[in-house]
Amino acid sequence: MAKRKKARADAKKDENVVNFKIGETLVEPTVGICQLEGIRRIEMDHVVENYYIFKAQNARVLVPRSQINKRGIRQPMTKDDVKKIFAFLKIPVSPTRSDARIQYMSYRNVMKSGDPQKITKLLRDLYTLDQLDELKGKEREIMDQARRFLCDEIAYVRGASKTSIMERINESLRTMYKKKVQKEREKQKKQAVTDLEELEKFPFAAKRAPEEDIDSE
Repeated sequence: MAKRKKARADAKKDENVVNFKIGETLVEPTVGICQLEGIRRIEMDHVVENYYIFKAQNARVLVPRSQINKRGIRQPMTKDDVKKIFAFLKIPVSPTRSDARIQYMSYRNVMKSGDPQKITKLLRDLYTLDQLDELKGKEREIMDQARRFLCDEIAYVRGASKTSIMERINESLRTMYKKKVQKEREKQKKQAVTDLEELEKFPFAAKRAPEEDIDSE
């Protein structure tokens, strides 16, 4: 009985420290939108610690108290945050390539962070590469994962269907890529005009004087 009371007291103490309440809707990077179902005292490798239980639609994740901050668990975005994400989705990007293994690990770290702005930037990069037919390996899988992650959270925040939000995300990405193409065309036109002006400054060699007729002897 005393142990149970102590466990409940410790759980309550942990709850206050991280400012999460049981039953609260949160975002856990590995499962997305979820609820804090409870706090359980668990012994793991001879170490007793409070574990936070996060329940998503089709998954349940246990996170030790010591890892809560490192895991990037947070409250959902606000409606103003969502507006910024949609605006961010429409900004053209020019992805850069690096070592495939390093780049893949970078993608994974972004997804593990659960940071909506970083995930939005990742989604724009991968969508642009997809339009250029340059996706490699598991990049398409990560792109789809990033899109679903944003969709689920935004649908929750706006109280809208995932279908409508997914279409809005895709529309924003299409707008972003059209802006990119248009911007590059305008840049090419300006470059062509500049090149022409440079040529006009340095005309071709003067016309050759007509050769004199030489009478054969």
